[in-house]
Amino acid sequence: MRAKPLTLKDMIDGSGCTPRTVRYYEREGLLRAARTSGGHRLFQAAQLERLRFIIALREAGWTLEEVTEFLDVRSQGDGDREAMRRLEQLMQSHVERLERKLEILQRLRADLDQTGLLLKVCHACVPPTGEVACETCDRLAPLAELPRSFRLAWRARELDAQLFDEPSADMLEGEATP
Repeated sequence: MRAKPLTLKDMIDGSGCTPRTVRYYEREGLLRAARTSGGHRLFQAAQLERLRFIIALREAGWTLEEVTEFLDVRSQGDGDREAMRRLEQLMQSHVERLERKLEILQRLRADLDQTGLLLKVCHACVPPTGEVACETCDRLAPLAELPRSFRLAWRARELDAQLFDEPSADMLEGEATP
């Protein structure tokens, strides 16, 4: 017994992407669909699984060319041994790239978590009416020791003031004199 073919609506409902995305991936050869006599697309269930995988790869930062190469590796090689070798290389390369991204994301997460804790300290300082002078706060570490996200989002005015209090030699050299 064959599974019922999926319509374009089934594909978008099952993947969360737009009709335009499904049509684009079909045009690029990543998805295959049959057509009804009225021109409507009909997909096999395996195409929905493939679409979800493509979306996951794209969300992980893969280019369309990388996705295509990965999914078509078997048809591009000089035989199954060559295809297996190429697939292993591709996978290893992408796993290494994902590991680097994970390290970056973990550092960013830690930075944002620290910023959240610091904002709780700041929230306790802010009176219900009026402003508080964060620049003179003695409850937090010196500006240079604070997490990057906190410095750049919450204490940005202080950073800007520090940058322009004493112009650096680089800034002065970059200025053209008429």
